[in-house]
Amino acid sequence: MNTLSNEIVLNKSKQWLLSSDELSHLGEGVVETLLSLGNGFIGTRGTSGYKSPITNAEIEGTYINGAFTKEVIEYDETAYGFAKFNNKMLQVENTKQIEISDGEEIFQPISRGEKVLDIYHATLKESLLLSTKQGKTIKLNITRTVCQHQQDLMLNHYQIESVNFTGKLSITSYITADYLDSNSNDDPRVGNLSNQEQLTLMGSASRLDFSYRVHQLDSPKSLVIAADRHEFYQSQIIDSSAVNEANSLGTQFDLMLNDTGAEFTKYSVFHCNQSQFHLQKCSVIETSDQIKEALSRSALLGYLEHQQQHQTIMEEFWENSDIQIAGEAEHQIAIRLNMLHLNMSAGRNGKSNIAAKGLTGPGYNGHYFWDSEIYITPYFIYTQPHVAKGLLSYRYSGLTQAKHRAQELGHSKAALFPWRTIGGEECSSYFPAGTAQYHINSAIAYAVKHYFSATKDWEFIWQEGAELAIETARLWPSLGHFNPLRDNQFCIDTVTGPDEYTALVNNNYYTNAMAKIHLNFVCDLLALLQDKDSEKYSSLMSHLAVTKDEIALWKKISETLYLPHQSELNLTPQDDSFFSKKAWDFANTPKDKYPLLLHFHPLTIYRHQVLKQADVILANFLQDDRVDINLKRNNLNFYEPLTTHDSTLSACTHSLAYSETGNHIAAFDYFEETLLTDIKNLHHNTEQGVHTAAMAGSWMCITHGFSGLRLREDYVSFTPRLPEQWQGLCFKLALRGCQLKIHISKEKVIYQLISGSELTLKHYSQTFRLDNLHSTKEMLIPAVAQSE
Repeated sequence: MNTLSNEIVLNKSKQWLLSSDELSHLGEGVVETLLSLGNGFIGTRGTSGYKSPITNAEIEGTYINGAFTKEVIEYDETAYGFAKFNNKMLQVENTKQIEISDGEEIFQPISRGEKVLDIYHATLKESLLLSTKQGKTIKLNITRTVCQHQQDLMLNHYQIESVNFTGKLSITSYITADYLDSNSNDDPRVGNLSNQEQLTLMGSASRLDFSYRVHQLDSPKSLVIAADRHEFYQSQIIDSSAVNEANSLGTQFDLMLNDTGAEFTKYSVFHCNQSQFHLQKCSVIETSDQIKEALSRSALLGYLEHQQQHQTIMEEFWENSDIQIAGEAEHQIAIRLNMLHLNMSAGRNGKSNIAAKGLTGPGYNGHYFWDSEIYITPYFIYTQPHVAKGLLSYRYSGLTQAKHRAQELGHSKAALFPWRTIGGEECSSYFPAGTAQYHINSAIAYAVKHYFSATKDWEFIWQEGAELAIETARLWPSLGHFNPLRDNQFCIDTVTGPDEYTALVNNNYYTNAMAKIHLNFVCDLLALLQDKDSEKYSSLMSHLAVTKDEIALWKKISETLYLPHQSELNLTPQDDSFFSKKAWDFANTPKDKYPLLLHFHPLTIYRHQVLKQADVILANFLQDDRVDINLKRNNLNFYEPLTTHDSTLSACTHSLAYSETGNHIAAFDYFEETLLTDIKNLHHNTEQGVHTAAMAGSWMCITHGFSGLRLREDYVSFTPRLPEQWQGLCFKLALRGCQLKIHISKEKVIYQLISGSELTLKHYSQTFRLDNLHSTKEMLIPAVAQSE
C-alpha cells in the first residue's frame, strides 16, 4: 500500500495555526486545553500521543458529552430541598498513546516536541524526536482527529521516520485508565472527574484486529467502552502480543523499520449506554460485538476517506461561520480559536448541551449553566441554527425533572430548571449562589425567544418552544407576590441575580426585568400561535392545561413587575438593599486577593457593594430599547468601578454595553479581554478548560457590539462602526431563512444576500430590502459614527 504521509496539507497561514511553542509560557496544562479536539459528543485534551515521563500530561482527559457519573453530595448539615446528587462529566480511558522500543530499550523523547493545532481542519499534529541511550534516533509524527462526521470516532495517525536507525521496532499501543486528573482544591471552579471508584472492569481483550475495555459504572448504572483497532501501511507486522499493566491494556506490534519509514492509524471509539445514547442495554459480550463491528466499519472506510469527510464538514463550518479581521493577526487567530472550541463542544443530539468548560477539561465537573442560553446559544443561532435548536431541545428533554424540582421547592404548577447540571437534576450544593438563581428559567425562555425571532422556526415552537416558555413562566406567580407596600406591584423576594457576590436579596433588578421579558414573550407568543392556527393552539392549551385566567395573571404580573429605580440619581438599584450597603475597600485590596471568592468568606462579600460580574448592565443590554440610553449610561458609570470582573462572563457584557452607549475605547478594551481570556490565560485557570461563555461573548462583541446587530419584528437593524485598530471586518449571519454577508470598512458597509428570498434591513436610520434582484447594498457609515 502506498504511504499516506502527504494526505494532510496544513493551511500554512499563521491565522489558522496555533503552536505549543508559542504557548509554552502559559504552562503545559493551558497548552493541553487550548489544543483540545472534539465533535460535540467526545472531546479530548491536547496531550501527547507518546507515552514517556517527558510527555506526561498535566491533566489527561477524554470525555463524553451528556454522559455522567452520579455521586451523593455529603452535607454535615442539611435541610429540606438541598441538592442530593452531583453529576460529573464522564471521563473515559485514554487511547491516544503509544510507546516504541528497539526490543531492548524504549525510545525516549529528546524534548517535549511541538504540537500544532490546525484550526481550519480541526486536527492536531505532534512531532517528536525519539532516541535510545545508545543514540538510536527516529522521528515520530502524530496527527489526531476527532471526527466531525462520526460522533464516536477518534483517529490517531502515526508516522515513524528513520533518522539513524533501521531495524526491528516494537510498538505498544495502549488503552489506559488515566483518570486522576487534578488535585483537591478549594477553588470551586476546579473539577476532578476521577471515577475509578465507581467503575468495575467487566471485560477486556487485546489482539491484532481489536482491543477493548468495558467497565460498568455504578451510578447511573451503565456500561462504558473504550476500544481501538489498528491499520498498518507499508510495513508487514512480524508479530503481535497482548500487554497487560495496572489500569491499562496494550497491544504490541513488531515490524521492520527501513528507510521508507512506517505508518499506521489507530481507530478509537467510545460509548456509554446511559439512556440518552443509542447502545441498547445488553451484555458485555453483545456490547463488545457491537463495538468490534463499529471499528470494522470505520477501518473499512479508511483513514483518507475519514479525513476527507471530516474536512468537508469543517470547510462548510468555516464557510458559514468565519469572521475575517483585517489588521490584527492576534485577534484573527483568537476569534477563530474561540469559534472552533464552541463548535467542538456543543452537543448535537438534543440530549446534551455545552459545558462551561466545553469538552476541554474537568473544570466545574463538566456542568451546564445559564451561560448556554444567554451567551452561547446566540452564537449558534446566527451561524448554525440547527445546533442552537439542539441545545434548546436538551432543555426540553429535562422538563419532567424541572417540574419535580419546582414542586420540591414549593412551586406546585411550574418547572424550575437546575442551576448547574448534566443529567437534569440540581447539582449545586451551595444554594445561595446556586438554586437561588431563579433567573435560569428566564434565560431558557429568552433563548427560545431569540431563536424563534431569528429563525421563524414554527415547527420548533409548536413542538417544544412554546411548552418550554409556558412551563418556565408558571414559576413566577408562585415565586413573587403583589406587595401592598409597593403599590401592589409584583415583587420577587430572596433570590440571587447573576452577580454572585450579592446573594439572597429582594427585587434583584436582573431577575425582575428578565421575568417581565419572559412573561411578555409568553403572552405575545400565545396570541401569535392562536392567529397562526386556532385549532392547533386550542390543542396545545388543552394539553398544557393553560387557562384564560392563567394568561391574564401573567399579563398582570408583567405589567406590574417592580423594577427598582432611583429617580434622583437616575440609577437602577441592583436590588432593594444594594445602595445601602458599605462600599468595598478596593484601594486596600491587594491584587493577589482576587478573585475575592477565593480569599473572603461569602458573608463578608455579601455585606458590601461589590460585584463579581455585570448584573444591571446585562439586564439593560438584554432589555434592548426598552431602557433609555441615558439610564444605561448612568448605570455603567456607577457599576463598572464596583465590578471585579472575577467572572469571565463580565468583560463581554461591559463591551456590549459600552458599544451601545458610545464609549468605543472602553468597548474595545473589554472586547480584547474577552477575546484573549483563554489564549492568554487571563483568569489563571484555563488549564481546567476553556471558558465557552467568554468565547461566545467575544463573537457577540463583534456582531452585536461593533456591528450593532438587533432583531426587530419586521427588520434586522445594524449600527456598524469598525474599531480603530482594525482595517476591515467580514462575517456571515443566518437570519430568518437567509444568509447575509457583511463587510465593514472604515467608511462603508456592504450588505450581501447570499441565500434566501428576501431580507429587510435597517442601517442606522435607513431601511432597505435585499432580494434576488437586489442582493447587494453599499451603505456609508455616518460621519458622526466614524468620529465617536
